[in-house]
This record gives sequence, structure tokens and C-alpha cells, in this order.
Amino acid sequence: MTKIKKEAKYLKDEYAKKLLKEEDCKEYVASIIASVLDLPKDYVVNNLKLLNNEISINEHVKNQEADAVFDLDEHIVNIEINYNNSIELQTKNTGYIAQLYLTQIKPGKEYPKIKPIIQINLNNYDLFNKNEFIYRSVVMDTKYHMIRNKDIEIFDINIDLLNEIDYNEIEKLNERDLRWLLYIFVCGDKRLREEVYGESEMMKKVNDKIDDYQAFLNQWLYYDKEYLDNCGIRYKFQIETAKKMLEKNFSIIDIIDCTGLTQDQIENIKKEKE
Repeated sequence: MTKIKKEAKYLKDEYAKKLLKEEDCKEYVASIIASVLDLPKDYVVNNLKLLNNEISINEHVKNQEADAVFDLDEHIVNIEINYNNSIELQTKNTGYIAQLYLTQIKPGKEYPKIKPIIQINLNNYDLFNKNEFIYRSVVMDTKYHMIRNKDIEIFDINIDLLNEIDYNEIEKLNERDLRWLLYIFVCGDKRLREEVYGESEMMKKVNDKIDDYQAFLNQWLYYDKEYLDNCGIRYKFQIETAKKMLEKNFSIIDIIDCTGLTQDQIENIKKEKE
């Protein structure tokens, strides 16, 4: 097979976040968690439960909606899609861990058995610049490197490293390999994705969902603006498109790009729907 050098093209942020919460993609998400934590896949599939991702414990704190949060038997698992590193992003992710920990403690009651928090960060950057695919962080003593407790564990996955691996090499891996599972995040070519994942029913469901998301966007993105202007219905069409995109949980940035409406206009539509 001829090797094809591809440019980095990451799975659209909103698509990635939606995939994590799709019931049809539960096996895929469970496979990622099982691979990261070295757990049996069947155990994760049978015990994984999607939780409410609005985890803020302070009504005055904005943007406290995690990408995906799961109950996994004796653990809470938070998966975050992180494109472009920043101090704000790191602070936000740390805040998710703190909130998921603190919300298990109820005022006026005895301290319960806390479910440890596991955060899995899928990053398009190398957090520590050591050219590693996976970094594992825990709370430990700096001198003796003794683990203080096992309540918090963070895995940072450097998906950008997958851009350096030819798709022919990924194709040879199996579905227990995290590189095989996450290659879809860096492969924007549908034909290559189908070739890499072959007859995998699990990955076909994931690819189908990505196609569904893109088809919906294309349906509304390429409308005839001149025709709508001539009919005097362009603004109405923009409003209806924004409503449909909000229903499908597209981000405000995506809605702005697709409709041409302002952020204030979209926020007003969102308030009217609530």
C-alpha cells in the first residue's frame, strides 16, 4: 500500500464532545476508558453510566459544563477534549475535578466514601513536551514520590503524536490499542478512516455519527443566500437554523459561522427556548 502523508486535521471539537455522550457510541467510549485504565472492556461497558455534565456548584461560575462525565462503579470518570492549551483551560479542568469531588460531600452529613476522580484529557498538544503519548499524574510527595492518596488521577493523552504515525501502521493495531481508538481524532479523510477501521462495527457507528453531524451542517451551511434575500425570508431562515442547531447542541461559535447571526441574537434565541 502506498503511504500517504496527511496534514493534521482534528475531529471538530463539537463533534468529538457529542460522540462521547451518544448512546450508539457507548462501546467506543468504554473502549477508550478500558484502554487508558487497563480494565476489561466488558466490565467498563456494563458499568459505565453517563452523568449530568453540568457540574458547577456555584451558580455564579460560568462555563462549568464538562465535556462528559461518567459513573464507573467505584470511580467518576471525566473526559475532556482539549484543543489549544492555555492557563484558562488548565484552571477549568482542575475546577471540574474539584467540583466532582466536592459534590459527593453533602452538608450536615458524615463524610461518605469518596469515589476517586479520574480525568482523561484528549489533547492536541504535548502537555510536558517530552514527546510521550500518555502522561499520568497523581498527588504525591515530591521528595520520595510516594502517592498521598488515590482520590485524583489525571491522564493526558497527546493525540497530536498520532499525526506522526502513518495510517498503514495504525491499521495494523487492534482495538485495545489506544492509538487505534483515537486515530479518528486526527484523520479528517473519511476514506482513510474507513480503510483503517475496516469491518469494525463499533467504529462504523462512530463514523456514521460523524457523517450525520457533517450532513446536518452542510444542509444549513450551503443555502442560497441571494434567493432567500429576494424572497425576503433570509432572517427568518437564519433564526430557524439557529434554533435547530441549538436543539442539536452545536456551539454558539458554530452557529455564528453557519447562520451569520451575532452572539447576542443567538443568546436571545436560546433564552426564548428555555
